[in-house]
Amino acid sequence: MPAADARRVRDLLLPAAVLLLVALVVWELPWGPVARWRMRRRMIALLDPDLPPDERARAVSRAREMVPLIGLPAAAALAPPPLPAGADPTALRFEVVHPASSAGAPGFRVRVPWHSVPARAADAHGRCQPATVLLGAHRALLVVVLGRVGAVEQGGVLAGARDRPAQARALGERRAAVGDVVHAMTAAGPAWRHTFAVGTRHVTDTHVDRDGWAFAVGVLRTADDTSVDGLADAVLASWRWLTPEGAPPAPRGPAAAAPGRLAIRTPDLALAASCRAPAAPAELVAADVPCPDDAWTAAYLRLSPTSSLVVTVSDADPGRDARTTLEQPERTAWGPRVTPAGPVRERATPAGVVATRTLQVAGLARTEARLDRRGRTWRWLLTYAPDEAAALGVLEDALQTWRWED
Repeated sequence: MPAADARRVRDLLLPAAVLLLVALVVWELPWGPVARWRMRRRMIALLDPDLPPDERARAVSRAREMVPLIGLPAAAALAPPPLPAGADPTALRFEVVHPASSAGAPGFRVRVPWHSVPARAADAHGRCQPATVLLGAHRALLVVVLGRVGAVEQGGVLAGARDRPAQARALGERRAAVGDVVHAMTAAGPAWRHTFAVGTRHVTDTHVDRDGWAFAVGVLRTADDTSVDGLADAVLASWRWLTPEGAPPAPRGPAAAAPGRLAIRTPDLALAASCRAPAAPAELVAADVPCPDDAWTAAYLRLSPTSSLVVTVSDADPGRDARTTLEQPERTAWGPRVTPAGPVRERATPAGVVATRTLQVAGLARTEARLDRRGRTWRWLLTYAPDEAAALGVLEDALQTWRWED
């Protein structure tokens, strides 16, 4: 090749190589605009395709707020200096103190490996993320207050710690379970741990409960990263509960309606109804729990790790009767998907004329019965795995033995 031609080829290849290098760097930057655009696209792609148009528009707008293309996302703007290169991500150097909340959640102090992103205030129902510790190399530690055990939101109940891993696995669309659920005793109390894969990332969640509240310690890492093995155990070993001060007393209502019957109370703790208490292995896990959607969990009965019966009451919506609501089931923007498994049916029971429908919610079924009465909407939510259809008998028995006490 003549020297002049070689120079021309070099002059063309050099800027092309520089542009390619810049493009690769921008593509891989965790907070670069291209990376954020890709993240936003993934978030929008994960939306439930059956969301109503107005709810989908709100979710897309929320994704754009969370992951802006111009300027840093809120999490990046608040992030402390990164963990120094070569530092042990499992060595606990700092302490996080989370006080008891006005909603009644117990406080705690816990040690973490590095500075935490400043925590936002808890919402009206006590839910918050007291610690978000970014450990570099796609690693992070989270400490989360999930809310009250037994609270129902968008049709799903916040289960007890021993059942949350099983339910998460049954509802885990687009993520795969890794290994088994592990039970351990920790300084925070009995804990249940499980790991699942999301793309090339692994998330290990450890669940504990205290005074009717749900907590979790989460560790995020790449699938082949073993540098944070033992981190959750070390964090939980440092956990100390704080004595609540000024927390509202636990609600106390009237005693059971009668021996062998389950009392059902309204938000003012007045006895509204009763039904026959299910036989073992059914267990009353929670009762009289306020819910984020302004409903009230009157009773949360555990039947198995993946099956439960929940009775809720809320103010009736004048524009949506029981049948109309079941014809348009509640959906969660980012899943799990909700698919009707049959039509809405109405039938007479001792409780009254109830509308019922069964929905498929990822790997679980949810049979819901609804009744509007005296300005309130009553819901019986039975959740169960496909091989637990016998749980339908618990719902049927509750409806057939229902007795209004008001």
